Amino acid sequence: MTGITHLRSIDISVGSPRTLLDFYERTWGLRTVQEVPGSDENAPRIEMRARGPEHHVLALCSGAGSPVRISLGAASAGAVDALAERLRAVGAEPLTGPGPRTAHGGGYAMEFRDPEGRLIEVSAGVEEHTEPMDSPHGPDRLSHIVLNSVDMAASKAFYTDVLGFQVSDWYENEQMVFLRCNEMHHCIVLAPGQWTSLNHVAFEVESADEVMRSLGRMRAAGCDTIWGPGRHGPGGNVFCYFVDPVGNVIEYTAELLEVDDSWVAQEWARTQANADVWGTSGGLTPDVIAAMANPPRSAQAEAERKTQ
Repeated sequence: MTGITHLRSIDISVGSPRTLLDFYERTWGLRTVQEVPGSDENAPRIEMRARGPEHHVLALCSGAGSPVRISLGAASAGAVDALAERLRAVGAEPLTGPGPRTAHGGGYAMEFRDPEGRLIEVSAGVEEHTEPMDSPHGPDRLSHIVLNSVDMAASKAFYTDVLGFQVSDWYENEQMVFLRCNEMHHCIVLAPGQWTSLNHVAFEVESADEVMRSLGRMRAAGCDTIWGPGRHGPGGNVFCYFVDPVGNVIEYTAELLEVDDSWVAQEWARTQANADVWGTSGGLTPDVIAAMANPPRSAQAEAERKTQ
């Protein structure tokens, strides 16, 4: 592997970030770290933390189309520099850096684009939280993200050959490819899609019991699951999926497998039984699949959605 250590955060876009702030704080359980001024006072970049030490795990940004940015951690500034050289060797010149930065928790960082145009940030030495979060519930960290890909071969090659991820498992015919950069079974998953977009974002809680408590809390808030509870075959994690107020699919998850270098990746049949080995989730329905397809949304569509 290269010096990439973990998945830090993801930026998602919405017409006005403040429209999602109440949901992600009161309902989902994150807390605002800071607001960075945007083009106007109603459109700041809002960075939000989970219960763990990571500076932020989610940023709400103004615009249409997600994800805006995927942030990865690196072992050191030297690892960031080394990755920059690997990128240049394949013709992927960094857009910014590598170098010191003052925003988003500071540290040493660079940005570049993957073969499908996703903005990727790799950083080291980012400020961490030492004080516990003032919430009795909520995610501990960002677990994984699933990306809809129009060119699975190019994306898989880039994340493995250039960024140094390893394939943990895959569904037959590469209907999904699970990628890891540390001992967790996966932190990025590629799924074939009609467009390059965000399939879903998964946030980790401490246990299967906490997944169920989170489900009860979400239902009490009037936000029921669209899929789950259940347990996946690949990765072995417990899951419950929901939809945020602008249509992004988000997941509470726990008990993702931890693996080491002795792990042997395998192919899984793409069946309902493997998608949920408990058989409790109600099945991966066409409505769930359509939500995860996450078609591109224009700024006008975002504005109309807010008024509904």
